[in-house]
Amino acid sequence: MADTRSVLVVGLGRFGSAVATTLDAMGQDVLAVDRDPELVNRWSSQIPTVQADMTDVLALEQLNAADFDTAVVAIGDSVEASVITAGNLLDAGISDIWAKSVSKEHARILQRIGARHIINAETDAGKRVGHLVSGNYLDYIELEGAYNVVKIHTPAQFVGYTIGDAKIHDRYGVTIVGVKSPGHEFQYASNDLELHRNDELIIMGKQDQIDHFIRG
Repeated sequence: MADTRSVLVVGLGRFGSAVATTLDAMGQDVLAVDRDPELVNRWSSQIPTVQADMTDVLALEQLNAADFDTAVVAIGDSVEASVITAGNLLDAGISDIWAKSVSKEHARILQRIGARHIINAETDAGKRVGHLVSGNYLDYIELEGAYNVVKIHTPAQFVGYTIGDAKIHDRYGVTIVGVKSPGHEFQYASNDLELHRNDELIIMGKQDQIDHFIRG
């Protein structure tokens, strides 16, 4: 089964809304927060939203922010608000912080205060980050058209099976392109290749097929 985690997304601009809606579509427990009532109202029919200013420690306490597994700080209009919010969330006990940066200096400050993942707003699309934040993917590349390429660990239900025995393509429609086992070189996939627990699999398929494969 794919892991489900609770994610607090702060900031409902183009980037933050893409992260939040992607996570919500994947079945993750998401709460999106913005201090702009117009943005909150715009997204409230699609995802769980709350209007709050997360630079205010009291607001974090009222939302029980400490109960979330992960937080995404997607504030882009104020470096100060971004840094204060990230610091508040870290102080609340959330160690898995993903924070959007708008400059090298901004990224450096976020790193210094302890944000674990720094997202370059110019290069990291919100949809891709949403998939990575979910924890089910090691990497995610959206191809033009219906297909995506993802990197995941071997789902538990396929450990010990060869690709051929598991009939992965026939059952799920996805194609395993290659496998990287710890301490070994990358191998292109073949039907007699056995899958192990910590193997990294490179998979190509449509999103619903990939999700079906991960769930088993």
